[in-house]
Amino acid sequence: GIAELNGEGEVVGGIVVMRYGDNAQTTIAGVKKRLAELVDSLPAGVEVVTVYDRSRLIDAALANLSVKLLQEVLVVAFICALFLFHLRSSLVVVISLPVAVLAAFSLMHWQGINANIMSLGGIAIAIGAMVYGAIVMLDNLHRHAQERGLTPENRWEVVSRSAAEVGRPLFFSLLIITVSFVPVFALQAQEGKLFSPLAYTKTYAMAAATVLAVTLVPVLMGYFVRGRIH
Repeated sequence: GIAELNGEGEVVGGIVVMRYGDNAQTTIAGVKKRLAELVDSLPAGVEVVTVYDRSRLIDAALANLSVKLLQEVLVVAFICALFLFHLRSSLVVVISLPVAVLAAFSLMHWQGINANIMSLGGIAIAIGAMVYGAIVMLDNLHRHAQERGLTPENRWEVVSRSAAEVGRPLFFSLLIITVSFVPVFALQAQEGKLFSPLAYTKTYAMAAATVLAVTLVPVLMGYFVRGRIH
């Protein structure tokens, strides 16, 4: 159809409509490839100008999530090292957080949920709470180490006791956060289509963090929390 472009005159406008559920990046790449093939067949003086390219928004969202994840890891590592005076303890969080995000992405891939603004938003919302379990576990281990001392002989025993002490309440507290978005799944029509990817990914990320808090985190503490505990 005819449209006005930036007040410079009339142009022929076209919109590419993608099927619901398809991968936007793949579709856009196919459109760009087809447009490149059409360039040579255009009349003299006619050019194709892209007015809106959704891939820029998708790339920006992916970059934003990556930056936020990196910032979260660095801030948590710094705070743990600052307050616990033990740099290796922060490695527990540094490792467990990306693993939880990777688990969430794996579940997204298995279910067929694309990485879009809403689905990535779910992970961004969950990132702050995902480190909660590891931090509580670390703090309790340091308290036990301060009371009993931490030696190569008793290290795994102390880790086991400290993890078991807070494991159950920590698991259920994280589980409450995990199911907090379940009511979103009751939304219907456009609202359901819009917000369900966010609810799924947020739930998956928190579920992964909940499981890792009582499985992977205690093991990481046993390997990294050693030496002198201030």
